[in-house]
Amino acid sequence: MTENRKKLVELKNVSLTFNEGKKNEVKAINNVSFDIYEGEVFGLVGESGSGKTTVGRAILKLYDISGGEIDFNGETVSNLKGKKLHEFRKNVQMIFQDPMTSLDPTMKIGQQIAEPIMIHEKVSKQEAWDRALDLMKNVGIPNAEEHINDYPHQWSGGMRQRAVIAIALAANPDVLIADEPTTALDVTIQAQILNLMQKIQKERGSSIIFITHDLGVVAGMADRVAVMYAGKVIEYGTVDEVFYN
Repeated sequence: MTENRKKLVELKNVSLTFNEGKKNEVKAINNVSFDIYEGEVFGLVGESGSGKTTVGRAILKLYDISGGEIDFNGETVSNLKGKKLHEFRKNVQMIFQDPMTSLDPTMKIGQQIAEPIMIHEKVSKQEAWDRALDLMKNVGIPNAEEHINDYPHQWSGGMRQRAVIAIALAANPDVLIADEPTTALDVTIQAQILNLMQKIQKERGSSIIFITHDLGVVAGMADRVAVMYAGKVIEYGTVDEVFYN
């Protein structure tokens, strides 16, 4: 299934310890290894506190790893600095878990979607604004023209989640890390967001790392899956291998 696809992300025995060498040291992830291929949906599953989100943030270099190596397109992520790190973060984006805390309450939604376009590409403010409006429509925000100047508190949880997805898509990334994007939503809105993620993946050909504790979501969406427990990957394989064996 992955033989002819390009390998985008590779984790090799990655460990991450918080407060290393202190009394309150916490080994958040321990010798985690897996690969992400072009155009696949990869499920990262586990109970709360198993280290899933920490892995996602480590891939994005939001946390410095204590051991092992993370590679993107053959380059070691921990070595990236300045322009190269900037380019890497354009290509790997994260949809954070709680849209209410990941959106800036003082900025209009349209500004927050336009900002990464202006940061990563040399475009005018008007062009960035027009593209932000298109992204709002693409992620299913109704009457986008009327709502582009709204603030996050004016939107429902499902709409805020769509805004966060639009921000992550603004830089047109190769890899999208979705950190439990349906957790705080009711069942109907959950289904809409999952359908949207599948539509994005098909249309853009992006690879998605889908972090969740919902096995049903993974069974319906993912090609391959890694199951985490207490900071380690305890199972790893195709969805069929993990679910039926």
